[in-house]
Amino acid sequence: MTFVIAGVSTLGEIRRVIAQLESPVASVPSNDTMVAALEAAARADAELFTFHSTKGQPRLSARALLAEAHRWSVLFRTRGVVHGDRVVLLMPTGPAFVSALLGAMLCGAAAVPLASPMTFGSIDPFLRNLRLVLDSADPRLLVTYPRTLEALHASPPPCALVTQADLDCTHGSLLPLPSISGSDTALVQYTSGTTGRPKGVVISHRALMSNASAIATGLGIGARDVGVSWLPLFHDMGLVGVLLTAIAHPYPVHLASPEWFAMGPERWMDLASRVGASLTAAPNFAYDMCASRVRRLEGARLDSLRVALNGAEPVLMPTLRRFERAMAPLGLRANALLPVYGMAEYTLAVTFPAAEAVASLSVDRDGLERGAVTPGDSAEIVSVGAPVAGTRVSIVSVDGAPQPERRVGTIRVAGASMMDGYFRNEEASQSALRDGWLWTGDLGFIDEGRLFVTGRSKDLIIQSGRNVYPYDLERVAIDVGSLRPGSVVAFGKRNEAKGTEEIVMVAETAEREPSKREALTRTIRGEILATLGVRVEMVHLWPIGSVPRTTSGKPRRAACADLIASKSSD
Repeated sequence: MTFVIAGVSTLGEIRRVIAQLESPVASVPSNDTMVAALEAAARADAELFTFHSTKGQPRLSARALLAEAHRWSVLFRTRGVVHGDRVVLLMPTGPAFVSALLGAMLCGAAAVPLASPMTFGSIDPFLRNLRLVLDSADPRLLVTYPRTLEALHASPPPCALVTQADLDCTHGSLLPLPSISGSDTALVQYTSGTTGRPKGVVISHRALMSNASAIATGLGIGARDVGVSWLPLFHDMGLVGVLLTAIAHPYPVHLASPEWFAMGPERWMDLASRVGASLTAAPNFAYDMCASRVRRLEGARLDSLRVALNGAEPVLMPTLRRFERAMAPLGLRANALLPVYGMAEYTLAVTFPAAEAVASLSVDRDGLERGAVTPGDSAEIVSVGAPVAGTRVSIVSVDGAPQPERRVGTIRVAGASMMDGYFRNEEASQSALRDGWLWTGDLGFIDEGRLFVTGRSKDLIIQSGRNVYPYDLERVAIDVGSLRPGSVVAFGKRNEAKGTEEIVMVAETAEREPSKREALTRTIRGEILATLGVRVEMVHLWPIGSVPRTTSGKPRRAACADLIASKSSD
């Protein structure tokens, strides 16, 4: 049969006209669950993790991890954890976190990894946010460490608490484990630093194994590979992309903490050099930070590094160029940096570029904002590649109509890695999952079989790889500054030099005294840092009534950003 659409006469041409991509490779996991994958890795006596910190370099093989996970499962079951429960993990990077995570899965429970306290002063803001997540997750148990235990006892959470000290005091036989299937929930992932009503992304074992398989296939992971990562293990990129993929498709990985990286970003590439790493991953900002410290890498060699994934926030071409220029004298191969696209709602990975095929397009920014992709020199957009195994991507209008190539629209994703929904939040689940597709809320277009992400229809700000919701920032500022609801606006401003987004805020106030205005600015920035662990670059104080609003009275973030940009250019 011949198809003819506007002069197009082949099915292949139709697919090029309609902006939809589908991986030709199926995702075929070797195991149905992460528990089965760990058991297989233990039987193969696979080497897995080496942890780097100031306290030495403990190792955790697959056999040792399985044994420790069984110990944690005994503790959890003696504390009442049963199949289908949730176990919250509030622990730093280390062997105990990994073992407890798998121990929860052995029980048939869902692991809920959360960020550790960002205590820039009082721990109270962190505890308030934690309570909101715990109210949402409704866990049976919270696993933590001594540093936060006293604070948690002072403000008791609605569940039992355990630490590794309880593990050391637990004695008992390995009770029969529950039967676990691919449809059981493996993870509930919460966005770090959210206030209001947190949303927990429900990920099944089947989705987790499918995405790990797609990642391993896309990167060609083999037993001879060596990974290096400092990414937080409560975040999908570090948790799924590094930790759990290494268990499902065993290869040795050297793990450090985000704090370890922050103390000296050049440590990352130095460690990669010392262990002969072939794989690593990080957000865009980290590559910029490391490139600026290349002089501290005297004697380092990066010849073995074949893939360095750049994701979790918008990828900037200037960053790719700076990093490659800085590291080329150390042996870094051209096109080792691969821009990727993913999200927690799809477990993690959505698209990868083919090796040595990183591409960008120079386009007209004004046309792009109108939805048209036309040649120009005002914006350069990096391709994030094609769908990973078992994944489809399409571009549609707001009402779901398929869009042609080189036309900006909403990015939809479908495949075996999709979330089951948001935990006990049917309204949000129905909004995100429609007609077999995950509506990402991101904007982009397809050109020559490659996806380009242009922005976010939702108002997320991505700072240093973290998703920051403007209304969270606004809410904190309103509370601490005793400001009127709707009088504060937060938005992101891209900083090309730093390779990430800066947070800018506008607040209406009647205060005119300079010292009190300065105090208000300091208070807002300090409370947001303490509460959410993110830094606000600038706070603009405007007179009452000067924030642009819609006809319904809602503040217009984009209009505020435009006003500030126009004032800066005057």
